Amino acid sequence: MSKLIKFLKTTAYVIATILSICLVFMVVVVSTAQASEPTALEREQARIQWIAENGQYQPNLTEPAKQEAMAYTNIKQKELDYEKGKNRN
Repeated sequence: MSKLIKFLKTTAYVIATILSICLVFMVVVVSTAQASEPTALEREQARIQWIAENGQYQPNLTEPAKQEAMAYTNIKQKELDYEKGKNRN
């Protein structure tokens, strides 16, 4: 009977250890895998870098056309963000 109890204790300890390692691994993977939204500063830096590498994206736009394009882009981005948030729940 003593050997059986010792075997069960050892087995339970090994299983608990393996599950603990798996839990820690999952927490680390999930915490590093979550994408963070870029800040306004990061977006501006990316825009500046893109212009430096590729030139002005549409230099022939008039100011009203540029504002209209930016407004359209903002609306579409909000729709995408909404859909992304809806799909998470």
